[in-house]
Amino acid sequence: MDIAVFCITPNGTALAEKIAAGTSGDLHVKAGVLTEAGGSAKVHTFDSLSAHTASVFNRYGGLVFVMSLGIVNRVIAPLLRNKLEDPAVVTLDEAGRFAVSTLSGHEGGANALTYLISSITGAQPVVTTATDSLRIYTCGVGCVKGAKKEAITAAITEGCKKAGITTDNLRCLASAWVKRDEQGLLAAAAALHLYVRFIPKWMIDMYYERNTAAVKSDMVFKSIGVYGVAEPSAALSGSSSRLVLPKTIFDGITVAIARETLFPGPQEPKIDVSQGSGRILVLGGTTEGVNMGYELMKGGEDFLVSTVTGYGFNLFKEKFGDRAILENFTTADALKRFIKKHAITKIIDCTHPYAELITPLAKSVSTELKLVYESKVRDTAFDNEFQYEKLCYVSSLTQVIDKILALKVKRPLFTTGSKELGFVRPLSENGGVDIFVRVLPFEHSIKSALEAGVNAANIIAMQGPFTTELNAATIRQYAIDCLVTKKTGKEGGFYEKVNAAVDCGVHLIVVER
Repeated sequence: MDIAVFCITPNGTALAEKIAAGTSGDLHVKAGVLTEAGGSAKVHTFDSLSAHTASVFNRYGGLVFVMSLGIVNRVIAPLLRNKLEDPAVVTLDEAGRFAVSTLSGHEGGANALTYLISSITGAQPVVTTATDSLRIYTCGVGCVKGAKKEAITAAITEGCKKAGITTDNLRCLASAWVKRDEQGLLAAAAALHLYVRFIPKWMIDMYYERNTAAVKSDMVFKSIGVYGVAEPSAALSGSSSRLVLPKTIFDGITVAIARETLFPGPQEPKIDVSQGSGRILVLGGTTEGVNMGYELMKGGEDFLVSTVTGYGFNLFKEKFGDRAILENFTTADALKRFIKKHAITKIIDCTHPYAELITPLAKSVSTELKLVYESKVRDTAFDNEFQYEKLCYVSSLTQVIDKILALKVKRPLFTTGSKELGFVRPLSENGGVDIFVRVLPFEHSIKSALEAGVNAANIIAMQGPFTTELNAATIRQYAIDCLVTKKTGKEGGFYEKVNAAVDCGVHLIVVER
């Protein structure tokens, strides 16, 4: 698209020159306004904006005006034909705060041009076509150079799923300025029918200055000079945005999702936990807990959702606000006190299938207090007659050690989580066994692995979901000869692990509940 950039005052020249340079466009300035050469752009001067615009209106695919929107409307109004013939028109204020898609948004490409100019200048893109403006989520993407379209698309799709939305709810993708020519990202955006906004370095720097509590990556800083990509890109791409999915890694692609607060609407009720006429307690900490929270929220239900980890609490807080509760119910009395204090009338159990304490506790307390109890614990049913000669079952984590020694396994991979990794210490002290573990990429998870005696080089810190192909690739890359997993069910990626072990022909030890 050939671009013409117009300005009529000295205040707008610097911004106009920047846009012309970034779009390889021509610069059109009022006579006497430009005192220097105008950079690398071809410069045209004019006396009358209206007459000059009329003479070039159909010679360019896109026209960018650095001036008030009122002036632009009056200038182009007599020139309009129809949306299939008119060029794209974008308007910026001279301060560069907003880039407004003014004419031919979809058909003429003004919406896409708006995002391009936003990437060049840092201006907030203003797109008012209904299909774009009603979408209130933005997705930040971080990826290595040369990342494939398929991997990026899959990561965005999975990120949306974790946030409780679909890609149809996204208004745009966003990434750092250094990714402007990343073909895999551009292709993924095209495949998802989304625009991409590239955030300038100065905006990301300012994000971290204003958000001192934001998680910073020294590795990213050493690479490109800022402390992160996905989270600031998502947050900066909307108006009054807040993160609903913190940066999450899917097969090497980092994704974060933010939700815009577009205008003051009905406020979510702030829960008064000292009063209340009855509410639902969701025992969360899992994907099922997140999905249940969204389902109850959409239905207008009064509920609280609990989790026992700081990470889970922060995630639930982003999604459900004051409904999120950090509680670890270890005794019946503790659960009863909570129920009475918060006027709970129903418990929905969305805990992990291996949370062996809370489920029977919730059931017994519900019976005693005559509450409704509903289980949403994921199904871990698995055909024990599954025919694979290298599959064996054990009833506890400690039995895994005996089985590994009996099988003379040399390089086992544990995917049983970091919470109880101490049980592998006898193996780590056995010189003949080289232990590998896959844990979440959090400090406490890695610390647990190190304290269990696992070699730092053998700690695979990743966050799922994991496909069969990725599991198989991990097994092959590290020459794993035995995969150890809990029977976590479909939502826990159990079948993907089983299939990978079978594909690679390695031992598979399943810890039953």
